[in-house]
Amino acid sequence: MKFLKISLAASLALGALSTASFAQPLEEAIKGVDVSGYLRYRYTDDRYDNAGFNRDSLGGSNARHQWRAEADFKTPTINNVAMNLGVFYKNENQNVNHGKNGPDDNANGVINGTGNALGAGQDSDFGVSQFYMTITPDSTATTILIGKQKLGTPVTNPGDGDRGTGILALNSDIPGLTLAAGAFDSWAIDDATSTLGNEYSVDKPLYTLAAIYGVDTSIGNIGAQVWGFMVDDIIDAMIYSELSWKHSVFNASLQYGYAKIQSGLEERAGNHGQLSKLAADVADTNDLLNLRIGANFKEYNVPLGIQLGYLTNFQDGTTVSVDDEGAWTPSIGGKIWWQNSATGVTFGLMKNMLGMGTPWGQETDLSVFHGVIDYTFLDGRFKIGLEGAFGENERTDSVTGATTYKTKFTEITPTVSWKHSKNLTISGFYAMLSTERDTPAYAVTENDEDRNRARVEVKYTF
Repeated sequence: MKFLKISLAASLALGALSTASFAQPLEEAIKGVDVSGYLRYRYTDDRYDNAGFNRDSLGGSNARHQWRAEADFKTPTINNVAMNLGVFYKNENQNVNHGKNGPDDNANGVINGTGNALGAGQDSDFGVSQFYMTITPDSTATTILIGKQKLGTPVTNPGDGDRGTGILALNSDIPGLTLAAGAFDSWAIDDATSTLGNEYSVDKPLYTLAAIYGVDTSIGNIGAQVWGFMVDDIIDAMIYSELSWKHSVFNASLQYGYAKIQSGLEERAGNHGQLSKLAADVADTNDLLNLRIGANFKEYNVPLGIQLGYLTNFQDGTTVSVDDEGAWTPSIGGKIWWQNSATGVTFGLMKNMLGMGTPWGQETDLSVFHGVIDYTFLDGRFKIGLEGAFGENERTDSVTGATTYKTKFTEITPTVSWKHSKNLTISGFYAMLSTERDTPAYAVTENDEDRNRARVEVKYTF
């Protein structure tokens, strides 16, 4: 998109650059700059019964308005070099508790029941999210990114602002095959900001290597990818692999991840020391396998889609990602069961360190059946769907073999989406999660927790 088509928000972001010191008008100075991004509003309402299996929990509602905006600017490529700037705004914590104390996402009590920053306070986060250079040599199909950039890997979530400062190189000289290598001397994950703050970053180097393959055949598109990761003093090895097949009607995929987390770390000075200390409480060996099959009947003029899958693990834990919204979550049914402390399940290292997931010295046996069905009509503009997850998570002591606890959970989530225009989409869901535990550990606990989440989202992309 050219500058003349820039949205109002992006124009305001650039307005600060227009000063008398420029020798030419701003519009002329950045002629040819491409702009992309989005504006997003969410209203999210979480409601609990027996939050955290505690009958004396605060319960009630934790509702909040959430605003987010992103604008990415890319200069024209001149002599094989382009510059990229990303501006990111996020305000995720404007609570509306209607005078009642209520729990947060992990069922912890909120002290200030009157809400936070209800529009009159200072906005929480605005700044430069990306600033990097893109180099594309003529002699090879290679792209090199140098600087502060999004971490678009299977174990991170660039959509939530996961980013790193370093270098990433991509090469596609071999038809159908892309090779990637990256090294980042600092990085930040959205999952950690809830406890460590928006300014937090990890200064332990992160390294990655990947091979991504895709080819069209007479029987459909066949794809495969393998990624490897290492973080000094924290992750000895983390591997994500996937095999996929997509036909005009049917599709199937197999995901497998493995991670060896370094345990027994001593506390060190600085923020990364806090990270290392927390990492010592995460299970050493982790893996996760997800098998999914599906069908889309648009080929027969039936706008119906179906996905069914099964998720399980074989090692001690399930921490096979850095962010809990990596490549796994779009392919599993449900919205909140893997982000809820009562189920005891998470895939992300950062959420594991916040008291979710499998701690060191424990073993998890996870089994989840999941599925999605959706129907699209009105020329593809309106979609309704139903997502579901039915799982069991059993935790045992790795030494004695005694069962620590066993939880069974069910999530049913109706979804709806309306594409108002090419750029504007309005969507929503209502997630209903029920979790049951075999035996309570203390007198104040219950055997079950119910959590419902309602969300409405309005998103404009440009």
